[in-house]
Amino acid sequence: MALPEKPTGAPDLILAATALGLVIFGLVMVYSASSPLALKKMHDPTYFALRNGIFALGGIAALAVISQLGVEQVRRLGRLAFWVCMGLLVIVLIPHVGSNVNGAQRWINFRLFTLQPSEPFKVALVVYVAHLLAADPQRVQRMKGGLFPLLLVFGLAAAFLMAEPDFGSTMICGAVLMGMVFVAGIPISWIIALLAVSIPAAALGVLMAPYRLRRVTSFLDPWDDPLGSDFQLVQSLLAFGNGGLTGTGLGEGGQKQFYLPEAHTDFIMAVVGEEMGLLAVWLLISLFGMLVWRSFRIARMSQDRFVTLAAAGLGMLFGFQSLANMGVVMGLLPPKGLTLPMVSYGGTSLIISMASVGVLLALSRGTGPVRRSGGAASTSAGG
Repeated sequence: MALPEKPTGAPDLILAATALGLVIFGLVMVYSASSPLALKKMHDPTYFALRNGIFALGGIAALAVISQLGVEQVRRLGRLAFWVCMGLLVIVLIPHVGSNVNGAQRWINFRLFTLQPSEPFKVALVVYVAHLLAADPQRVQRMKGGLFPLLLVFGLAAAFLMAEPDFGSTMICGAVLMGMVFVAGIPISWIIALLAVSIPAAALGVLMAPYRLRRVTSFLDPWDDPLGSDFQLVQSLLAFGNGGLTGTGLGEGGQKQFYLPEAHTDFIMAVVGEEMGLLAVWLLISLFGMLVWRSFRIARMSQDRFVTLAAAGLGMLFGFQSLANMGVVMGLLPPKGLTLPMVSYGGTSLIISMASVGVLLALSRGTGPVRRSGGAASTSAGG
């Protein structure tokens, strides 16, 4: 068997620089946001920051290795990773194997590190779906033997995710899948039909869990129970209000002093808003916008259908998850428990986010013909 052709193009250095900028920004803010908690629990204000630094090094290593792969290697490894991740989604649900934290069984403790299977699954899902849609461009034009098997596999994965439960990751995966089949050229009438099924299913998922319903009502009126179920959101809004345009100063925020729960993880954006102000929030949003734009640019410039779909899918994954996190922290969306990619504290999230950027860099270095500005691709996104 011939070895896969090595990529010959140059990687997208703007994409790499943007990702590195987000990681550096995140390391600084994790130290600032976590130091009070680290000092109280671990008697070391640098405890979480140092661990996050180790995770960042691991993520950079993953990015460096993956970015050297060829497109066909990414495709093959993505298919393998998808089924491995499906297995991990099952394993994490096994009692005494998966770790239960705050009523959610989402982590597997390997002693040296803790793995959250839903994080690598999101990336593997994108690559696997891109492979299926690229291998059979007409798949999105038929249901039997086309979309139905794909939806069936996703439904199975969604059932595993909801069993953890991880409603936020399920919604993100569903949105990315919908976006990818749209890029692949699915008829608009089918998109409407899928939305007609998925929206009521999501609503049912909310209604069946009282705590999810409570999150929705808290989101609609965060001030009806400021010391109870609305406490976290209220503290987040107060942090943004305290920060104003330029912030109180790095390290000078007050809400992280045990007022704002999950200050260094899910709600780190609130600490950014308080200490660095609205200008820093806009800078962070701009960096994520740049990340998504460069991903879509890779998708648009390539004539390889797999590259187009995989790059677009990863761009949507970064976009949807960052928007979901920011929307929750700013009170625009109900709480979901999603991290801010490359900024929040969390080993699995940080390493997998950097690995995803590595995949994008590998796709940007692909050996296939590249469509120059003004040129026409021989293979459109719709096939």
